[in-house]
Amino acid sequence: MHHLPRKPPHRGLSPTRARDLQLRVRTEQQTPEWKARYAVRSGVEGTVNEFAHGHGMRRCRYRGQGKAHVQHVLTAIAVNIERLSGLPSRTTSTNARFLD
Repeated sequence: MHHLPRKPPHRGLSPTRARDLQLRVRTEQQTPEWKARYAVRSGVEGTVNEFAHGHGMRRCRYRGQGKAHVQHVLTAIAVNIERLSGLPSRTTSTNARFLD
């Protein structure tokens, strides 16, 4: 006798529970506390993305944990210098007399 394969068990949330969870999360996202936490996270995510895509940090040039660490530190220093060079100068009219 041939048996049909059993239907795999349902995984995940029921539509009602999923909707309730979605509504609760969306409400929580409107609070100032959540927005403050997310602002920190978004800044970190941008930095991680810059390292991964802009500086090739998904692959290491060197073998060994020590050498990889040196590569990461030197790349971080380079990124910081690059970011600082893009900032406006800090001279003001009171400091301008020292530049003459």
